[in-house]
Amino acid sequence: MPARERPARCGLFALCALLALLAGCAKGEDEKLAYDTCLAAAKKDPNYAKASLATQAQSNIQASTGDAGIRVNIPYELEGKKGLYQCIAEKQSDGSYKVTF
Repeated sequence: MPARERPARCGLFALCALLALLAGCAKGEDEKLAYDTCLAAAKKDPNYAKASLATQAQSNIQASTGDAGIRVNIPYELEGKKGLYQCIAEKQSDGSYKVTF
């Protein structure tokens, strides 16, 4: 490879790496917003309001295929019993999330 092509390829590689990093950050922020939305919904639900709910790191958060929804599974414990609170948080046009179950 000629020496003059190396800087261009390095620049392209750096740009791709930066874009991948930014995409990862946006995904992480979306996951946090989706988790927070589902957590708030769980705390408002009389069936789960008194439950001990898991943190975001302990929860399973996955993008739903083909739509703007994110599936959030939050483990909980209530009166000695363990369970899983499940919801789908859908991204709104303003960037916020709304629970759609």
